[in-house]
Amino acid sequence: MKTVIIYTQRHNANYDELFLSFMREGRRRGWRFAWLTPRDGADEPERMARMFDVLKPAGFVGGYIRKSPVRVPKGVPQVWLDSGRAPQGAPLVRHDNASIGVAAADALADGGGHFAAFGLDWHVWSTARTRAFAACVRRNGGRCRVFRFHRGVLYNPYLAFEPLCAALGKLRRPVSVFAVTDRLAAVVLMAAESLGWHCPRDIRIVGVDDDPLVCMSSPVTLSSVHPDWALGGRLVAEVLETQMRGKTARREYVYGAAGGTRRASTRGAYRRPRDKRVERALAFIAAEFASPIGIPDVVEAMGCSRSLAELRFREETGKTILKAIEDMRWERLLVLLRRRDADLSALPTLCGFRSAAALRAFFRRRTGMSMTEWRKATV
Repeated sequence: MKTVIIYTQRHNANYDELFLSFMREGRRRGWRFAWLTPRDGADEPERMARMFDVLKPAGFVGGYIRKSPVRVPKGVPQVWLDSGRAPQGAPLVRHDNASIGVAAADALADGGGHFAAFGLDWHVWSTARTRAFAACVRRNGGRCRVFRFHRGVLYNPYLAFEPLCAALGKLRRPVSVFAVTDRLAAVVLMAAESLGWHCPRDIRIVGVDDDPLVCMSSPVTLSSVHPDWALGGRLVAEVLETQMRGKTARREYVYGAAGGTRRASTRGAYRRPRDKRVERALAFIAAEFASPIGIPDVVEAMGCSRSLAELRFREETGKTILKAIEDMRWERLLVLLRRRDADLSALPTLCGFRSAAALRAFFRRRTGMSMTEWRKATV
């Protein structure tokens, strides 16, 4: 039986999902595992050299560590996970943090109003998330303010309570907020509550990690983006096995968001649209999105010119008419694709696409892969 060293700090319970996925894949391949926790002492290189001598591993998986990575003996297949310090040339499996920001923007897109992103200084992953979120909001015609707090807030979000109150005081209500972690999002809700704000009427918020202990214990149950830990674990196993077979792995592999869990912090809209024409448009899209409708059909339901319809719709919803239609179809499509018995040939009809080619083009535009590839990776 081959031994694989896992060399990383323990993260939150959700990040453990990635390692559980990796270990399930490894067990199928006949591997066993030795989990070693990095130390800060000067004798760490010597300690790890002894571990390699004793364990004689067939593979090595290194997680994020603050200092330079351990020296892996030549010839031992290695994979580094979410690490900015991987040795040159070593394969890296990393989190696509931009996809997290995009998923958060999608989760908040139906709220309208103003938007804000709360991130952390000095953390590259945080910056990638907030930038992607703000870019999506602005691309859809909305406005977004970005706030960054001291990096130590990652470990103790309560240190940011007063700065968060100050930041919230600069925002107009209603506001849709993206916080880069669940724990930060929970403290944002506490700060909003101290100001007398009501969630979701005055503030809607989504976090990241979908940690049930944090999400369910926050002042209002917290909606959260769920990273695709399962895919990350499978990628680590596949990259390691590729090298064990004597083949060369690519330099980088990426996993992103798997969706999210909607809870009370984003449930329901702030208000009904003030413009009855937009209200009619939303009702029409909800009823007819599975038919091959387009923008002209929605404009007709609104009973005004196309330019006015687009303007009023974006003012009220924060997105274009086309994106509203596509988002409804996307949600239906993902539900159907996750079924193991999904009939791919029936999806265009069930999801409102005029042809299979149109559906394939739409799916590849959103994910960068085919539906078959996506299902193999996720179902």
